[in-house]
Amino acid sequence: MIGVLNRLVQQNYTVDIVLVRKTGPFLGEIDPAIRIVDLGAGKVFNTLLPLNRYMRETRPGLLISALTATDPFALLGKAVFGWKGSQLHISVQNAPSASASASKDLVVRAWPLIIRWFYRFAASINAISHGVARDVEQLMRLSEGSIAVIHNPVDIARARALAAEVPAHPWLAEKTIPVLLAVGRLTRQKDFPTLLRAHARLRESRPVRLVILGEGGDRAALEALARELGTEGDVALPGFDPNPFAAMAAADVFVLSSRWEGFANVIAEALACGTKVVSTDCPSGPAEILEDGIHGRLVPVGDIDALATAMGEALDAPADREALRTRADDFALDRIADGYHELFRERRLIG
Repeated sequence: MIGVLNRLVQQNYTVDIVLVRKTGPFLGEIDPAIRIVDLGAGKVFNTLLPLNRYMRETRPGLLISALTATDPFALLGKAVFGWKGSQLHISVQNAPSASASASKDLVVRAWPLIIRWFYRFAASINAISHGVARDVEQLMRLSEGSIAVIHNPVDIARARALAAEVPAHPWLAEKTIPVLLAVGRLTRQKDFPTLLRAHARLRESRPVRLVILGEGGDRAALEALARELGTEGDVALPGFDPNPFAAMAAADVFVLSSRWEGFANVIAEALACGTKVVSTDCPSGPAEILEDGIHGRLVPVGDIDALATAMGEALDAPADREALRTRADDFALDRIADGYHELFRERRLIG
């Protein structure tokens, strides 16, 4: 969203980014022309009243909510307080049904009901993949094609510039044996245990290392599993990397093992770096990005043997880096920002 908003502010939009709390590694990437508003709420559950105060004081023409956690408060605020003169747009970033079935968070578990009963208070909705759109349509009992699809963007120029840097991890900076790379939060959604087991299976027949960039609550369990599998010497979890593109460009294969996704931005980013991809065929996004296997290998969710086999085949296959980069261009930031601009104009959400 920062990338999209940075482009929109260049098209003479006046943009505020309104945060529950002003923190995080991406603050420095926000265009100086954008005003950052810190609600000071601390937690999402405390957002409603500070958000209402902001809306009454600022009266923006359009409020965009692009997180599952913030959607209920934007919708509730619009329903209860009205926010006259302000319209609400929801950008759905994840598959609601899949997220709800797997989450322990009460808001996420209630999300399908929130969608069914409260999304009608939004003036406009888009989804970041066709799979997410169809899920929302079914929950809202809408006909197929009712929800607009605008994929998530990749800042191609930035990705390729950063890809030219030396990767932080020594296995990638001075590679001596092939390296598989995964990037994502260390959570159940990403299903890194299946990836660790598939890596262990593949490692039985050839030398290969695995690097997982990201941080999260499952770190201890994943480290314990690597020890149990006897692969801890060839598995690295170095944490969050502000430049994953250098790692993507240096890796032999990028792997996504998720149970579900909204779009799977990291696949498009890996393609932008010209890196071969293996992914689970999870809902929703990977099959759309890879065009049902044209640009990378797809395997069933949770299938250790299939994932190990696909990773081995990808390691042995030649890489047509230019073809992969060309596919990533379909998700270029300017193209996606133009999609939002046109959607907002078409639906008369902006002047």
